[in-house]
Amino acid sequence: MWWVKLIVIVLLIAAVVSLARALMSLVRNEGKSGKTMRALAWRVGFSAMVFVFILVLSLIHISEPT
Repeated sequence: MWWVKLIVIVLLIAAVVSLARALMSLVRNEGKSGKTMRALAWRVGFSAMVFVFILVLSLIHISEPT
């Protein structure tokens, strides 16, 4: 089951990186170019993928919550 933890960790790291990119875009005053919104949309997408991945694994009984 190590691969399940690896996939979840990779997706969560991708969400944090996307959030950092949005912050850097906002700090550099590039918020009007749409980069900030695009990075935040990717973050929401990664977080939703983590939720759906865990939900599907729970439904097919591969990973049980502790």
